[in-house]
Formats: sequence, C-alpha cells, structure tokens
Amino acid sequence: MNMGEMNMKTLNRIVMAGIVAAFFAGILAAQTLVVGTGNPDVDISAVQAAVDKGGSVVLKGHFSFGNPPGRRGELPDLMATVLISNEVTISGTWDEQGQITTIDGGEIPFAVEARGATVKIERLRFIRPKLFAIFVAAAGGLAIESCIVEDVQPRLLPGNSSGLTSAVGIYVSTVMGLPTLERPGDLGNVSGKLSILNNQVSIGGAPDHGIGIMIVNLGNRETPVDADISGNTVRNATLRGINALQIVGQARIERNIVETSVLYAGRAGGSLIAGIHCGGSGSYLIAHNRTDVADPNMAGIRIKGYPALGAAIEHATITDNDVTMSAPEGAVFGMGSAGIEIIGLVRGAVVQRNRILGRARVGLSVAPDKTGSPTDNTFDGNDFQNFVSPAAGLSLKK
Repeated sequence: MNMGEMNMKTLNRIVMAGIVAAFFAGILAAQTLVVGTGNPDVDISAVQAAVDKGGSVVLKGHFSFGNPPGRRGELPDLMATVLISNEVTISGTWDEQGQITTIDGGEIPFAVEARGATVKIERLRFIRPKLFAIFVAAAGGLAIESCIVEDVQPRLLPGNSSGLTSAVGIYVSTVMGLPTLERPGDLGNVSGKLSILNNQVSIGGAPDHGIGIMIVNLGNRETPVDADISGNTVRNATLRGINALQIVGQARIERNIVETSVLYAGRAGGSLIAGIHCGGSGSYLIAHNRTDVADPNMAGIRIKGYPALGAAIEHATITDNDVTMSAPEGAVFGMGSAGIEIIGLVRGAVVQRNRILGRARVGLSVAPDKTGSPTDNTFDGNDFQNFVSPAAGLSLKK
C-alpha cells in the first residue's frame, strides 16, 4: 500500500468519525433532560419550558404538580398544569434507585392542543392526578404508551351544571364532555394514528363518572382516525373502563384487562355503565379482552348507537373476549346487567366466540332504544356454559 492510499483511508476515517460525531451531537442537542425537585413552583415551569422547545424531553425523578392549573387552552373551560402545543416526545426514565419518573398531583397534569403535530407521552407514573391525567384536544398523531395512572381524583367537569363528578385517566376528545348537535366540536382536531398501549389506569375517590380510557368525537373524512387501544389494564372505573364514541375512522380495542370490584350502582346519574363501551359512528373491533365487573347493573361489553346525534354503530365485531360477571350472591340485577349487550341503532354487528362466566340478569341482551332497534346482527359460537342467569329463558345459550 503506498503513502497516498494510506492517507486517503485515514482521511476517510476522519470524515466518517466527524459525520457520526455530528449525528450524535445533533441527537443530544435535541434532547432536553429535566430532573424533578419535588417543588411545584420549580417543576411545573421547568417541564413547561422543556415541552415548549419541542423535540425529545426526558423527565427524571419525582415531580410535584401540586399547584392549581395555570395554563388556559383554546378549548372552552380547559385549564391544565402543563399545556403541550407543538411536536414533542415526553419520556420518563428510571433513577439511580430504579424508580420510574413520577408526577405527583396536578389538575390535568398534561393537556395537548397541538393540531397537526405528533405527540408521544411514555413511561410516566401519575399519582393522584385530578380530573384527568392526560387530556388531548388536538393532535395529528398521538401515542400514549407504558404509563401508570394511579387513583385519578374526581372533580366537577368544567362547564357541567349536573353536579356529577368526573375522573378519567386518559381522555382524547375534541370537546369537553360529549358532543351534541349544538356543540359538535371540530372532529378534525384529532386525526391520524392514535395509539394508547400498555398503560395501567386506576380510578380513585368514587366519582360519578369514572372512566379509565376514553376517546370521543375524533377524525373526519379528510383525516380519519386510526385508533389502537391495546394491552391496557383499567381498574375501578365507575362508569366505563374503556369508552369509545362517535369517531370517523376505526378503533381496535384488543387484549385489554378491565376489572371493577366495587359496587357503584346509582353513582353514574342514570348513564349505562359497562366494562367496555362503544357507540355511534366508526368501525370498532373489540377482541381478546378480559372484563370482570361486579356491579349488578353493569354490562361486561356494550355497543349502541349515539342518540344525541342519531348515529348508528355499524359492522362492529365483538370476538374472542372473556367476560366475567362477578356480582355478589343475592344481588338484585338491574336492566343494564348483561354479559354482552347491543342497544338501539346497531347494524351488522358480529358477536362470536365470546366466553361469558358468572352471574348477571342475562348473558346476551339485544334491546331497542328511543332511536331504533338493532338489525342484521350475527351471533355465533358464544360460550355460556359457566354462566348463571336468574331470568330463566332470557340468557342465550349456545
């Protein structure tokens, strides 16, 4: 090898090393590390400043969000502790003692209003957040993964005059509350891929409307939503463990565990309560979930139309789920007690290969509501062998 070849190889190595160094320097420069202090005056402002920069934000240690919410969103009545308005990935990590990043308290610790931007929140532990742990009103792509939400504390929903309290772990909606003809919201504010994966959510404080994971009023024809709600565990929801309503696009609800071991009859203000509930427009797949509900007026899985907008739920599939009805012996079952229930404007649903265990008013219920009756639905291969119903002849056995 001559001297010229050696010099050229040396030069090439230097150039490549410089490229690699610049690449990793760019990554490090784009990442912001914030270490919690336990002082809300410091922690809240530090996290807000970091997410305002965008890019990758890593939170480490213990954060206190104990101050009243100070960030006002564009959505009416929205006040949050930290408001996310641009593209960002917020990640937790582990400290030297092996503890995952913790955010203590806060009324709506994180709210997202970032139309058209992709936002990811992962590996964070929320302890006793108030009202909602994470609320998303606008995003062009969203991932909430591997978070722990413990004991969401109930509060009155802003702008709601009913007096009923609410607590929701992960809430994605283009309106605060539920859409109506008078308040339809802008469905296109949330669009694209929506992933809510492998989170753990528990509800505390016995709210009137306690929901683990809720998506509602999302997507439009130009920008439909593609929602994947999978691998999550929800405990002690008082209204619905997983609630998906009125979307343009598709939602897959798969491999989740929903458990409610406490009786909440009467606290939902007359609303239908269920482990998993889907309603209104959208394409829904509910598969390979495990629900275990104790309230004697609760359904394990329910699908229905959306009467407020006269919307039907069409071609939903409920398949290969394990539904356990754990009402105590001697319980008086309400009309809402059913393993699987379809109500109102439900068309072309397929209910197949589900296993229903325990005790309830009925194993499978098909019922009309004020908007209409279910039509053209298929039931096949559902297993009721280990199910007991006091309403003789009303439970379907196949």
